[in-house]
Amino acid sequence: MGTETQEKFDRIIKESFIEILKPLGFKKKAKKNFYLPLEKIGHIINIQKSRYSTKDDIRFTVNVGIFSPEYWLACFNYHNKDVPVYPTEPECLIRKRIGCMRGIDDTWYTVTTTTDADELVAEMKYNILGFILPFFEKLNTVQKLINELEASETLLHTAAKMTFFAEIKLLDKVRVEYRKISNENYNRHQLARLKEYAEKHGLI
Repeated sequence: MGTETQEKFDRIIKESFIEILKPLGFKKKAKKNFYLPLEKIGHIINIQKSRYSTKDDIRFTVNVGIFSPEYWLACFNYHNKDVPVYPTEPECLIRKRIGCMRGIDDTWYTVTTTTDADELVAEMKYNILGFILPFFEKLNTVQKLINELEASETLLHTAAKMTFFAEIKLLDKVRVEYRKISNENYNRHQLARLKEYAEKHGLI
């Protein structure tokens, strides 16, 4: 049996994330990762515990990601493997943390023996229903993702955007992003790699 704090943490995850996400088709891996594969993209939610957590004092936050198989193959396939069945949030094309999604400071939640579990369950439901699922709804197809990337200068940095567009063969959009590179803060090694990548795709 776990400690009272660990049991309380598990209850919070079960009564918010699992009960909302499972009926929507999200698959759970371990206790802290949820993944919904869609056509050519995927949605990821990760419950990240602080490295300073203990069995009696658990701190956690919520990370969200948009996964692209093409982007993964270009940037994370170091050992020539197949696209993972359960990708992780750090491997995502787009990554967000719940504080950023809510427009507030980076937010960590604390669970101890004195924590009101009902209050944290309600807070997690608010996060999921009010911010995470609407974010996923805006980015649940490749075309929606493309549209959002074109409209936003902050959703994804230029080099990653260029790579994504290149991997899905939208070369006109790749050229638009590549022209921005020289005006942004990349070091000479990064610029050399980006130039090599652009040459590989016949952009220069």
